Amino acid sequence: MRGGMGAIYGPMSTELVEALHLSQPVHLIAQDNDGVTVHADGMTVRARQAIVAVPLAVASQIVYEPMLPVDRMFLHQRMPSGAVFKISVVYDTAFWREDGLCGQSAAPGSAATLTIDACTDTGTPGIMCVITEGPAARRLGLLDAAERKSVVIGELIDRFGPKAASPLSYHEQNWTVERYSGGGMISHAPPGVLTEFGHALREPCGRIHWAGTESSAVMCGWIDGAVRSGERAAAEVLAAENVAAA
Repeated sequence: MRGGMGAIYGPMSTELVEALHLSQPVHLIAQDNDGVTVHADGMTVRARQAIVAVPLAVASQIVYEPMLPVDRMFLHQRMPSGAVFKISVVYDTAFWREDGLCGQSAAPGSAATLTIDACTDTGTPGIMCVITEGPAARRLGLLDAAERKSVVIGELIDRFGPKAASPLSYHEQNWTVERYSGGGMISHAPPGVLTEFGHALREPCGRIHWAGTESSAVMCGWIDGAVRSGERAAAEVLAAENVAAA
């Protein structure tokens, strides 16, 4: 997609204008027979329905009144997010293309678990995306910034040759320490969780509806799945409102 994620949320934020409130985390969602009350830092919102579209580990930090059904609560407790670094290494050009390579590689357990060509069709600048996951990401997080860069660049040199040694810039994001994502890229379910509690992923809890890529039946874990889940949750809200109005 041209423009990356900004091409999706940019136009949406422009359209929402004053309805969009940033840096106001929700602490409590209370529902009654007439609607829901959402309590956040510095504001309270009253609505007829609510959609919660955050990772399950983050959703578990919100207080719900009345309490959620048992299976939904257990789902929150059993689907954590993973440890993930996402790193962009920027070069003059996509030199790997010039060398006949696609840029994609995988080395489970290494400091560069996965690499992906992340530049545009022009190849200028050349952007190599590095994703480090799981225990390797936790180990990487124990190093200081200079050590992390050295280790990651070393992995790229091993795979793509000496041209990888001289990037223009290096940008990293440790999603594991982001308070309101709790890791990435998706909430994962250990054995037995989906068979026991998976039905609660999409089931509304009264006036509270659930969205997020984990709840998508198609492309779960991807942006496609996140968008589909939002459309489904919106359709649920509209259906509930139509029933109430009938």
